[in-house]
Amino acid sequence: MAAQSAFAMGAARVLGVDLVAERRAFAAGLGVEPVEGDDARAAIRDMTGGRGPDAVVEAVGSDATIALAVKAVRQAGRVSVIGVSQNKAFPFHMYLAQVKELEFAIGLCSVHFELPPLIALTRAGRIKPEVVVSHRFALSEGPAAYELFAGRSDGVRKVLLDPTG
Repeated sequence: MAAQSAFAMGAARVLGVDLVAERRAFAAGLGVEPVEGDDARAAIRDMTGGRGPDAVVEAVGSDATIALAVKAVRQAGRVSVIGVSQNKAFPFHMYLAQVKELEFAIGLCSVHFELPPLIALTRAGRIKPEVVVSHRFALSEGPAAYELFAGRSDGVRKVLLDPTG
């Protein structure tokens, strides 16, 4: 959804980093350029002509991916962390952020604020939330759905729980 949102907001190009090859391939089908290789930062630099991306959306919330976002973004770029981090003592590299003159934003989705524009974008066909749903379960099958999602197996992306089932 971050990639779809970036395109809807006018991004000409979206790069995607993911450790899981299936998810990179899925994102490529949405127009995302997958970042390949063991050194994501170097690959991103190569793909951006050494400059780095204008903006990075971190959607995982792990220490490693937040640190990568800060290191990979261009000078005076923007890092937005939407992934949920449980770390109460994240080692934020303040000096690097200051030297790079970064804009850093973090937060959770405010449903009341975000839902109306998302519905409008969906109705206009500019984003398609349904494409990220890979599995559907009856609500009564919730434990199995959570187990599948936690195990990251069977190509799972997002799981829809149907309360009528």
